[in-house]
Amino acid sequence: MLTLTEPAQNKLNKALADGELASGKLRVFIDHRCHCGKAHFSLSNEAKPSQDDTVFDVGGIPFVADADTAPELPSVEIDFVETFWTKGFTIRNVDHQCGAHMMD
Repeated sequence: MLTLTEPAQNKLNKALADGELASGKLRVFIDHRCHCGKAHFSLSNEAKPSQDDTVFDVGGIPFVADADTAPELPSVEIDFVETFWTKGFTIRNVDHQCGAHMMD
């Protein structure tokens, strides 16, 4: 399955406890593919997973992924980054280093 860093785990646990993730699940999905074919991922709230989705927990955080994304989940690392310039979740493909996608 995917990997959560400690900062991401802490931030998501707090969001769940505070009710900020009202749907209760995070959808991991392929946002786009790079010119070389490697996937770049994003996150969204999921109110109602479909019958064909894979539903799973990582560290007590509930996730869902569609059939296209599920086989690529071992490549996904979710981190929470806070710097002078930015603050948010970074979803990274650990098998490909051409960039990262930020989600506030």
